Amino acid sequence: MLAALALIATLAVAVQDVQLPPPPRGFSSTQADMVVDGANVLSADAVARINRIIFDVKAKSGGEIVVVTLPDLAGRDVGDVAMRIGREWKLGAAADIGDRARNAGVVVLVVPKETSADGRGYISIQTGRGTEGFVTDATAGDIRREAVPYFQQQAYSAALELVTIRVAQRFEREFGFTLDTALVPATAPGFQGSGGGISPQLLLVVFVVLLFLFSTMARAKGAGGGRNGCLQALIVADAVSHSRRRSQWGGGGFGGGGWGGGGGGGFGGFGGGGGFGGGGSSGSW
Repeated sequence: MLAALALIATLAVAVQDVQLPPPPRGFSSTQADMVVDGANVLSADAVARINRIIFDVKAKSGGEIVVVTLPDLAGRDVGDVAMRIGREWKLGAAADIGDRARNAGVVVLVVPKETSADGRGYISIQTGRGTEGFVTDATAGDIRREAVPYFQQQAYSAALELVTIRVAQRFEREFGFTLDTALVPATAPGFQGSGGGISPQLLLVVFVVLLFLFSTMARAKGAGGGRNGCLQALIVADAVSHSRRRSQWGGGGFGGGGWGGGGGGGFGGFGGGGGFGGGGSSGSW
């Protein structure tokens, strides 16, 4: 019995042993400090650019984005760790109740493959409750998948700048402001378009082919085949469309514990408790 309890205690300590760097300082009146490069994979220029994009979003909408890299997860789920960051660092919680920016936070967490103990790279995009409506699980999954090729090439600066731009663009659409085009061009150099689904042209081709196949099969079985074939083609085409948009796995939840607070140096830090409930998308490469 004692041996079993000792084993449980040891495992509990191991699970909690994620080495997190101190949280960022937050926002001042002129700049953001919202990038925590614990894995040391980002260039100084990339950190500066990402912070400028994040500040632009904060200044124009009140929304908050944090970008974090960690060398390892110590066996924990990447979505859980990202959500815990959002909660404990109180992301998006400074806005008053009723404000659209209340809990409008996004955590982008990356663990590089080169430093991860299990040899896999991880990314999680977790959304606060105020962000879930416009950075949906499917949207977060699309952004994540768009960035994975850059992660696979160890282009972490380019990948995380891309992710930040895509998230910022969702804030732009939702809150009705215009991002600084010097920071966020319509198509960032070296990046693909925002993507996120099968093109309408391809869906039309799929539908026509399916309609022909099902109608031919149904006519061989008797009257009413045309209508049945059309219905079956619509069902299959809709399933194809939606399957592309599903994220692979969403975040989980856990509570307790604390990782310290930010602030200082003229920066405002963060507000009250962060409202993160598990929305977003996570994956590996």
